[in-house]
Amino acid sequence: MIPERTPFGRRQRRWDRISWWYSLLFALPLIGLIVTLAVSAGDDDSLTGVVLDAYTGSPVSGAIVSTAHATATTNGSGEFSITDLTATTLAVSREAYESTEVAVTDDAESIEVSLRPTTVSGIVTHRRTLEPLSGIEVRAEGPNGESFTTMTDDDGRYTLDDIPAGATISVHYEGFTVASRLIGEDVDLDFEIRPDVLSGRVTDQAGVPLEGASVAIGEAIVTTEPDGTFRLGAVPESGVITVKKAGYRDLSGELPESLVFNAQLEEFRVKAIYVTANTAALDYRWEEMLAVVESTEVNAIVLDLKDSVGLVYYDTNVVMAHEIGAVSPILDIEQRLGDMQERGIYTIARIVVFEDPLLAQARPDLAIHDTATGGLWKTWNGLAWVNAHEREVWHYNIALAVEAANLGFDEIQLDYIRFPSDGMLELADYGPEYADSTRLDAITGFLAEMQQALAPTGALLAVDIFGITMWEEDDGGIGQNFAAIAPFVDVVCPMIYPSHFYPGAIGLDIPNNHPYEVIYTSLMSGAAMVPEAREKLRPWLQDFSYGEGIEYGDIEVLAQIRAADDFGANGWMIWNPGNEYRLGSFNGS
Repeated sequence: MIPERTPFGRRQRRWDRISWWYSLLFALPLIGLIVTLAVSAGDDDSLTGVVLDAYTGSPVSGAIVSTAHATATTNGSGEFSITDLTATTLAVSREAYESTEVAVTDDAESIEVSLRPTTVSGIVTHRRTLEPLSGIEVRAEGPNGESFTTMTDDDGRYTLDDIPAGATISVHYEGFTVASRLIGEDVDLDFEIRPDVLSGRVTDQAGVPLEGASVAIGEAIVTTEPDGTFRLGAVPESGVITVKKAGYRDLSGELPESLVFNAQLEEFRVKAIYVTANTAALDYRWEEMLAVVESTEVNAIVLDLKDSVGLVYYDTNVVMAHEIGAVSPILDIEQRLGDMQERGIYTIARIVVFEDPLLAQARPDLAIHDTATGGLWKTWNGLAWVNAHEREVWHYNIALAVEAANLGFDEIQLDYIRFPSDGMLELADYGPEYADSTRLDAITGFLAEMQQALAPTGALLAVDIFGITMWEEDDGGIGQNFAAIAPFVDVVCPMIYPSHFYPGAIGLDIPNNHPYEVIYTSLMSGAAMVPEAREKLRPWLQDFSYGEGIEYGDIEVLAQIRAADDFGANGWMIWNPGNEYRLGSFNGS
């Protein structure tokens, strides 16, 4: 069929035969619309977020954020955008940070990720000079025992890598404080440390070195070497240094800026009388005791704070004393201490330890038991004893001793530091748990704990022991041995009463008739057995009459004093149970 022609003679074009490029005029806008919709749909599927420092909260740039099918890097603001329609987890990592993973939820619009830094750095300087310190050990210790160390460089700087969460960073250097900080706020940790070692030398006034003197400041304490030198670490930034040694006066001084402290100690020999609490509680009797000191050579008082019944004679803060009904506060202890201190009297607190019937009766679980009766074991005098193996007994007496030292006593003197010596000893039951423990172990173990507890107080520690220990090298079956006890105490006080030696003992027919010889030869014997403890000896002397032999008066007391002086003891103490002292028994003041 021939197409119909137009008026102008041409064939008319049909619409389905329009040129292809005319079709594009319609297709291009449609394609653009489709692309726009696709892009929009893609934007909806993008994951965006920010990565922050877990400690500082600041943005972390350069962190790698990845899924199973895509990866992105955070910009300078810590931001990222990643497209992955299937993503359920984001893995985030960066050098010097601990990698982490974050779950992707369907409703997540923007994700905030915290990265924990694992590199710690800083500078260590001298607190006083502010100069950087090189060669300082910096240590990181993790919560599971991990340990990392490094040293500061010439500029005092350090860097520690791969540090676990919860680690503690500490700085260690001989002669300086140990400083530490817990990671958790910042990884830029600077330290200022200060020198904390006090050194010096202690001598007598003639310049002779003094070994074994205690040097203390705050909780830090040390004893001098044979050449008198000492080196005391971990001293506080300020405080008072106290130097003590038996046989010498205490010396104190402020901690110097130089951390060098030399001391010359003045010789001081304790010359004491014993005063019971009952005597001290009566004003007129107390004045009599003070008068003895002020008018003779006596310069010290041994005052009962706890006696052999177990009574505590002042209003103690030790709870157990109240619980067992032991407190009998007849002494105004602060007033009596003040009376002595005003007069320059050396103060000694006497505490009876293991003969304690009150504690034994109130706490049978802490007492010695009788295998025959099952009840409390008792001496011939009917007195119950506590079990010297029991730690709770130790701690009770240690608490009383520390309290007395903190009240201001110069010295704590422990009596009845032993096991019983009379009674049916074969019936004494200490419990199966102590079957393998020796009596000497119990006594020295207690003294070791007492020594450690008293050390920060500055008070000296003394013990009373039987006079026979100056002659015997075993423990006498009561746990007392001079050589074993001496290392734990400052003063050893043998009770060398001539009346307590049997006839024929130590080569004397009736020892009680030879007061000088008994004291002098006993001290010499003890010093020969334990020469390193010679200077710790301060004997108890007898001012009473007892047993076979002569009556004791001024001449006999003075003979004993002369023997102690001739031996070179660091002093002496006079025992009179009734506190009836005659001025003629002493040399003038």
